[in-house]
This record gives sequence, structure tokens and C-alpha cells, in this order.
Amino acid sequence: MELLPLSLLAGILTVLSPCVLPLLPVILAGSAAESGRRSTYVIIASLAVSVVAFTLLIRGATALLGVPTDVWLIVSGSLVVFIGLTLAFPALWERISVGSGLQRATGELVDSSSQRTGTARSLLLGLSLGPIFTSCSPTYGLILAAVLPTSFAVGFVNLLAYTVGLSAVMLLIALGGQSVTRRMKWAVNPSGVFRRSLGGVLIVVGILTATGVVKDIEAWLVERGILGAVLLEQDILDNVDTGVDAPDPVRIDGSAPVEPPAFLEQQFAGIDWQSADPAIFQAVSGGPARDGIPALNDPGFLPINQVTWGDDVQAIVLADGANPVRVYSYNVLVWHETVNDTIEGVPVAVTFCPLCGSAIVFERTLPDGTDTTFGVSGGLIDSNMIMFDRATEGLWQQSTGRALAGEFVGTELALHPFQLLSLGDVRESYPDALVLSSNTGHARDYENNPYGDYDQSNQFYFTPSTVDERYPAKMIVAAFIVDEQRVAVPWLALREAGSLQADVGGAPVSLTVTGGELDVRDGDGRSLPFYFEMWFSWAVQNQESGIVLDPSTR
Repeated sequence: MELLPLSLLAGILTVLSPCVLPLLPVILAGSAAESGRRSTYVIIASLAVSVVAFTLLIRGATALLGVPTDVWLIVSGSLVVFIGLTLAFPALWERISVGSGLQRATGELVDSSSQRTGTARSLLLGLSLGPIFTSCSPTYGLILAAVLPTSFAVGFVNLLAYTVGLSAVMLLIALGGQSVTRRMKWAVNPSGVFRRSLGGVLIVVGILTATGVVKDIEAWLVERGILGAVLLEQDILDNVDTGVDAPDPVRIDGSAPVEPPAFLEQQFAGIDWQSADPAIFQAVSGGPARDGIPALNDPGFLPINQVTWGDDVQAIVLADGANPVRVYSYNVLVWHETVNDTIEGVPVAVTFCPLCGSAIVFERTLPDGTDTTFGVSGGLIDSNMIMFDRATEGLWQQSTGRALAGEFVGTELALHPFQLLSLGDVRESYPDALVLSSNTGHARDYENNPYGDYDQSNQFYFTPSTVDERYPAKMIVAAFIVDEQRVAVPWLALREAGSLQADVGGAPVSLTVTGGELDVRDGDGRSLPFYFEMWFSWAVQNQESGIVLDPSTR
């Protein structure tokens, strides 16, 4: 969203281009004289529609090419630099526009439109002006720079800002006529201070974009809670009419009707909300829409001796069955939250929720035997991510693996064994390990955490319904299930103690930590799967029946 103000400005400057502004009073005034002022509004409205449609067509065509986002960042930055050069050195664009015939095309358009009459003339004129005006103005390149490398939501917001700027100036000129254009000479003058200064600013912005530095700035703003772009995008998406009729209100246990969460209802239209788990009605939007946080499929890996990240970086490690061992570090997971992979023929989903610290690996086989992949829905329950499977589009709570809505409500995904280790531990124990590559095809700054020091603070982005104060809210616990009893153990205390023998409802259980790796076994010596989670998140889900085993009190 860093280009949003410039997108608005680009729309204004499109109208103020030397090959556009002189023609507007003629076009608008001529239409108004013939059909009344309504004709002017028709031209402006149809021009706005034309610009949006033309840009989305370009976006769709480029998406089909499958060009990586990093490439578009370089292209976009280069476009912005070029725009800055044309404004700082106006003779450059003059040669381009004359040599390419853009000015001649604009004049021919005006001549041909004069042969039509009435509202049809105004409508066709506005629709045809879109591609001509955007091509005639170098500042339209800013929109391509904003739309091509981003998600649809971000690009669409920038496109709307551009269209608003363009339409507002056209309306001003329509109402003021030639007197307005005369007063805007300071902005139109290609050799003036305004346009040359703007050119210098755009050159700097383009270089920052092409080199990726602008993403570092954006990450810095996100870390400090300054950039609210994600919430803005979601507000827009939540108000889009999807054309899908809403289901009847759902009643839970005979109570008053409960509406499904609007953001989930819009994006998962096939769900039967009548049979959904009541917990799903507590869901809130985390900001990004469905797939706004992109899960990784068919991930790439690097040998750990080629990875430069520090030893203190935490990672999910698949050391049981994976040959060689596979490592999924938090600095990549925090941006994607789900990695769909296959380990020795077993399809797995490696998941991590930054807001509640839950690190869990599931097997990607649904209860009916179908293998699927998982994505991030954008929804949260008590700060825990809601996943969705792409086979049935059912919704699943990440911290429990429980189906909340869809075909398999009431069932749970099978856990897959893993370890939570630092890269330093991995380097020492598994020197041949493979580490998830940061070359994901997505433009993300994997050197920075977009959540800043969230895991070290006492603050929540989304306050949970209850907070159990027996332990610090964001303390990490190791969690497992024995004889249907959910158990949590403070992880750092267990690592320090090294082992723990306990009785859980009459069932003996043993926990040992060797070289940072956890092993949990029941009384028969069978290995029990486990996962990791922040204390507040585990406690809010298991407040009534969960058991805590604390080595420091024994």
C-alpha cells in the first residue's frame, strides 16, 4: 500500500498531461452544450469504468504468464523510475509521445467522437478515452507498478485511488471550463518546479521498489503498528457483494438466531452453516482475506550449510521419517503459516500461527481418505488461525486440528511427529538437514518479523475471551493427549529439568528431553504425538478439563 498516495496523484496528473488537458474543455463543454450537463457526467463515469476494466485486463493477462512477484517488483520499480525521468526531463516524454503517435491518436479520437450524437456519443467517448488517456500519460505507469506485483485487493485499492484522482479533476474542469485549466498552468508546465520535483521523488521511489528496500520500510512500519493496510483491504473485501444469497440465520441450542461470520460466509459459500460447530460463530477476521496469507505448496529447500540465518532462529523439524531431515524455520513460516509438503510418501501440512505460537504438523489426509492441501482462511478464534482444506473447503481450527465447518465437523486431523529446535541445534545434530528456502515466489522480507516483538510483549492484537493468569500469557507449552485427556507442560521448565514422570488420570506418562528433542510416551511405552502453543491459547481452549504438569513444582 506504499504507493496509494502516489496512485491518487497519478490519476490527477493523467488529466494534467500536456496531451490531455488542452482537449478536455472542448470534449466536456461540447457534450454539455449538446445534451446538457448529464452528458458530462456520463463521459466521466464511463471513462472511470474504462480505466478500471482496462487495467484489470492487463492484470489478468500478466497473471496468466505466471511471472514471479520478485520480477514484477523490478519491473514496477523500473516503471516508476521511468515516470520520474519523464517528469524531471520533459523533452524525453515529448519525443516518445510524438514518435509513437499517442498525441495524434488522441486528436483522432476527438474528431471521430464528434460524428456521434446524444448519450450514446458521451458513453462511447468516455469508454474509448480510458485506454487513450492512460497511454498518453506516463504517470499511468504508477498504476501498473502498484497493480502487477501485489495481491488483487492491494492492486484494486490503488486502482480505485487512481480513478478517483482522475475523475475528480475531470469533474472540476467540467464545472469550471477553461478558467480552471488556466489556473492549473503551474501544474501543467512541463518545465515547472512542481513536475520536476515530483519526478525526482518518483525516481527515488522507483529505485527503492526495484531493489526491495521499500519492503524493508513497510516491514518496519508494520512492526511498529503504523501501517494499517491489511485492515483497510479487509474492510473493502467485506463490503463487496459476492452475488451469493446468505443462508438463513443459524440457531444454536434453541437460542436467538446467530449469523455466520460475514467474511467467512462470503468466501466459503458452499458451507452448510446449520451443521457447523458453534465455535466457528466466534470467529473474527484477522485482516487478510482467504489466501491473503499464501500457503506454500511444493516448497524448495537448501542444505543447512548454505543458510545464513542465525543459530537462535526457531524451526519446526521433521526428523522422524524424513531423509534427509527437513527444517521449516519460523522466519519463513511467519509469513505463510502453512507449508504443504510430502515426507517419505506421507502428505503433511506444517503449520504455525504467529498470534498464538502454535506449531503443529498434521497429515493432509481427510477422514474419508482424500489427500488435500490446506490454506489460510483469514479467520481467527481466540487468536488461533482457522485453516481450510482445498478438497472440500471445510474449515479447521489449527491448534486442535478439529473440523469446525464442512463435511467433517466433529472429526480431527491426525498429528505427525516433529521437533521444535533452533537452527543452532539443527546444525549440531543434523548437519545434512535441508532448510525451507526463502525463494518462495512471494515478495516477503524473510529477514524481518512482521509481528515485531509480539511474542515477547504482554499485548494482544486480538484479545482472547479469557486469560488464565497462572502463567505468562505467551509462555510456550508442550501439549499432548493421553487417554483423551489434554495435557500441557511448560516447555522451558521441562527442557531445564530434562525429564518428567507423571500420572494423568491413572495413566502413567513419561517425558524426556535430549539435545533439545522431546519424547513423550505412555505407560506401555508408546510414543505420543505432541505440539507447541502459547499458554493463553492452550488455556482458553482447555479451561475446564485440561491438566498442567509443571516440572518446577515437583
